[in-house]
Amino acid sequence: MAYNGYYQPYGGYAQQNYYQQAPQQQQQSQTSFVSIPNEDMVNTYPVGPGNCVTFKVEGKPIMIEKSMGFSQFDSPKIKRYRIVEEEPLPVKTDSREDKPAIVYVEKTEFDKTIDSIRKDIEDLKEGV
Repeated sequence: MAYNGYYQPYGGYAQQNYYQQAPQQQQQSQTSFVSIPNEDMVNTYPVGPGNCVTFKVEGKPIMIEKSMGFSQFDSPKIKRYRIVEEEPLPVKTDSREDKPAIVYVEKTEFDKTIDSIRKDIEDLKEGV
């Protein structure tokens, strides 16, 4: 017996799966970059659940990030950043001038310091 173009050897109706399972989708955040003429456009720009859009305001050193959580009931989160250009760091060379000089103590000065410390310790022992 043929039904809808399929051969059915045992007779009967073709079984059709009306309730096919939707493919599983991983929730993955996506980020994109959009140039806008003014900051007001951020509020009306649609961002889907689990996504983040970064806006660059034309002619101004301002970037705005609008993100949505994975739930459709989450409110959008908007963060505003000011872009500041910095000078590049100077390249350090390995020169001996950058290292601090080693200062040595004379032996007589060291011995005086040690004697003074020993005297202080003896005074503390006597005071106990």
